[in-house]
Amino acid sequence: MAAVVLLSCQLQAHPADISRLRVKLERQRVELRFTFNLLVLSRFYPGIDRNQDGRVDAEELKAAREGIARYLNRQVQMKVNGGKAELGGIKAVEAMWPSVEGVIPAVQAADYPARHVEILFVRQDIPLLADLWLGFDIWREAGPLGSVEAVYEQGDLCTQVPFSLGEPDYLYDTGFAVEGVFQEPAPPSAPVMLAESLPVDWKLYAAGALIAFVLLPLLLFLSSRPKKP
Repeated sequence: MAAVVLLSCQLQAHPADISRLRVKLERQRVELRFTFNLLVLSRFYPGIDRNQDGRVDAEELKAAREGIARYLNRQVQMKVNGGKAELGGIKAVEAMWPSVEGVIPAVQAADYPARHVEILFVRQDIPLLADLWLGFDIWREAGPLGSVEAVYEQGDLCTQVPFSLGEPDYLYDTGFAVEGVFQEPAPPSAPVMLAESLPVDWKLYAAGALIAFVLLPLLLFLSSRPKKP
């Protein structure tokens, strides 16, 4: 299991050859935001340079979207609440290098290690997120010395988890499933007894009391009155 270090969300920059992952956890939603450089992505999906001209432009990056999604869904395993789940479809693929007059310039192969791409997956069909397990099997392509520096964000808490060949998986427990145990129970409200909600025995007692204290004395009074001659 990967080592865990609690830290501020303000993380220092990583070297270009280290991949990154931001995991945002909510009660019914998981957001996975990967950051890989073009060198690593070209190993994940060799067809990223479609025309084999030794560079990647914006159109080629857009065309590689589904190929990258297939690779990550296959090589990054995920379990939600102990059950196998997929990362799903990619919500966004964004080049992280500056555009020139609104146009993203092509990147030469020599610059692949220094140019990063952000890839977003979102799952929001979870009844209640109790725990999340991730396992990476990307090391043949990323290299035995590669790593993924992940940050799990849950509210104000940030947890750093490094993934590597030696520590490829991690189980994160959100605590959402047991949070009700630590809450003060609400004081019971006083019951309101309506006639309709009284038990049958109480209704019988009420009827008997009515006969004993009202109707019976009235009958005795009427029967004791003198009759007219």
